[in-house]
Amino acid sequence: MVDQSRRTGGLLYVPTLPRSGSGQVQLELRTLPDGRLALPAYTSPAELARCCGAGQPWGAVNADGMGEIKRSTGYDVVLLDGEMPPGARRESVPRDPGDEEPGSHIPMSFLQKPFE
Repeated sequence: MVDQSRRTGGLLYVPTLPRSGSGQVQLELRTLPDGRLALPAYTSPAELARCCGAGQPWGAVNADGMGEIKRSTGYDVVLLDGEMPPGARRESVPRDPGDEEPGSHIPMSFLQKPFE
């Protein structure tokens, strides 16, 4: 369960992959060493930028949205305000969505295949 008292305006901020030509938003999920599927979430855009890099795309999600994400992805745990490992941070925004393959900045051990 997420501590509601730490949430700004009832929202959490979740990292996404850069948008592709389809316009669909894909969440960045993580597979933990114990095999559980984790959804990173942050209590503010500033905390997300501090932990993931200033160029990390993100979306704001309310409680209903978190429920929908849970139903559609089946994540096991929310990683609240967790820092990205070295080499996985997005410090700058890609100039063009075609400049970067989705998830290419994240080591494969940290990325669950995006849900289609």
